[in-house]
Amino acid sequence: MATPPLIALDLGSTKIGCVIALPSDDAPGYHVVGHSLTPYAGTLPTWPQDPLAVGRTIEQALVATGFGGELIDAHVALSHPALHSETVQAAIALADEPISVRRQDLDRLARVALTQALGVDRDALVMERLGCSGNGFDDVRDPRGLPATRLVGRFRIVTVPSAVRRAAIQAVECAGLDVARLTYSLIADAAGSEANPETGRLLLVDIGGLNTDLGLFVEGVLEASQTIPWGGTVLATALARTMRVTQEQAERLSLEGLGSHRDEVREHVNAGLTQLQEALETLLAGQPLPDRAICAGRGCLIDGVVEWVERTTGVNTTLGRTPRLQGMGDLADQVGLTTAMGLLEVACATTARAAGPPVGLAARVIERTKFLLAEYF
Repeated sequence: MATPPLIALDLGSTKIGCVIALPSDDAPGYHVVGHSLTPYAGTLPTWPQDPLAVGRTIEQALVATGFGGELIDAHVALSHPALHSETVQAAIALADEPISVRRQDLDRLARVALTQALGVDRDALVMERLGCSGNGFDDVRDPRGLPATRLVGRFRIVTVPSAVRRAAIQAVECAGLDVARLTYSLIADAAGSEANPETGRLLLVDIGGLNTDLGLFVEGVLEASQTIPWGGTVLATALARTMRVTQEQAERLSLEGLGSHRDEVREHVNAGLTQLQEALETLLAGQPLPDRAICAGRGCLIDGVVEWVERTTGVNTTLGRTPRLQGMGDLADQVGLTTAMGLLEVACATTARAAGPPVGLAARVIERTKFLLAEYF
């Protein structure tokens, strides 16, 4: 039976980014067989306003890839101006005497943290375990096998309104696909634009259409994040209203950015960057300086924005674009497809971990022994 293709969908506020790939037979990974960037038929005042309209755009994006095989499951990334991010601390009792922390203990701890974080109308989009403390250990990310009577954990949880999550899933289903995984676009950006996102401290600024996401990754884990309601489409809409031009003309003017000879353009760009500066200061307050920074999203193509991030943070900043598509001639397409490519990286990494250890006898014995010690002792 043929292996089904991997489908990655970036549900943006102005377009759908789609990449289709086939898993490699001889090694972990994949090779791309088609990709597309498909704009919505009209500007959406809020996203996702109409799941049927988004679903039709997904169908057009799939056709535009040129892939003719059967499509089943899709890995999906999204963001939204109403995202909320917070650090939650939870604690559970294990036993009267120290016992080894097991996987089910960590699962129970996570459920307690989710109960504290979720409102009646919100769902978790990201949940990262930042560290755990117990008897004799402190701030250990994976404490399985360590003895404790009580376990305390810190989690970074990003939540999205339930209606937004349902609308995104409905849109994908309207296109005839099932959702295999729903991911925060910031996670996919890090995987798609960075050769090795699991080392050091990474600051990621993703400027989308309706909102900008900021994330601080430490050793590949999202330690802190923030979302502000400003982006490329918000900027263009403000310019269209102020300068009395069409939305399309305003979008072209917005790309002139800080280098524009028009005072109105520079003023609107600076107003948005003031919001971004405040968010950056809040995100990095009390934190060691990141090792590097990446400016992702099509909004980072606004002239001068990448350089502004570097000056504001004092961190070497590069443009976020996927290395796998750097042979493409259009820089905007390379940037626009980075999130979808990152989804494939996340999917393949998850599959590789789920596949387990090497098949060698010695490796299987070692891994089985580790499992028994962690789970039962």
